[in-house]
Amino acid sequence: MKPSSRSLCLTLLSAAALLGGCGGEEAPTSQGEGVVVPPVQTDVAGNGLSASAAYCDDVTTWDPAWVQFETDVLTLINQRRAAGATCGGVAKPAVGALTTNDKLRCAARKHSKDMGTNNFFSHTGSNGSTPWQRMASAGYSYRTAAENIAAGYGTAQAVVDGWMASTGHCNNIMNGALKQSGIGYYNAPSSTYRAYWTQDFGTP
Repeated sequence: MKPSSRSLCLTLLSAAALLGGCGGEEAPTSQGEGVVVPPVQTDVAGNGLSASAAYCDDVTTWDPAWVQFETDVLTLINQRRAAGATCGGVAKPAVGALTTNDKLRCAARKHSKDMGTNNFFSHTGSNGSTPWQRMASAGYSYRTAAENIAAGYGTAQAVVDGWMASTGHCNNIMNGALKQSGIGYYNAPSSTYRAYWTQDFGTP
């Protein structure tokens, strides 16, 4: 199965394309537009979700190999941010490094685990949750936020290369207004894509 990736843009005026691909050696194809992201965290209690330390319990202890994948992705992404990049033909200047945030990492791991365990690929969780609800459930309060997801990429280098080749994902990665990140990798051998990746971004 061809690796797939999707991103959510954080602007209210436009949204990143959702990309995915399957079968053969074909390139990822457009799957429509992204969604509008709230610039300020809303009341998650009204959505049936609330921040709880217990929310992260099942992703606190993680396979050491998966932790290394997550660390490698952040290292590679910070190298790209430091060098500057071109996203969809638009030059992006170098921006500061992202720092790891444990709450964003919890939200990212929860979603990657959900996708792998329940064999789906979407920004919407199996319980109907949005990325912003998952971040809030992990206890992360943000002024702005974004999420990239991918599936089927077997290495940190491959997933970063895939994201950087996609305009929406690249824009999220090169957005200097985003200061913190959490990355979640989950391997589900019996699922369609096996390898599931989530990168959550935020600025508190």
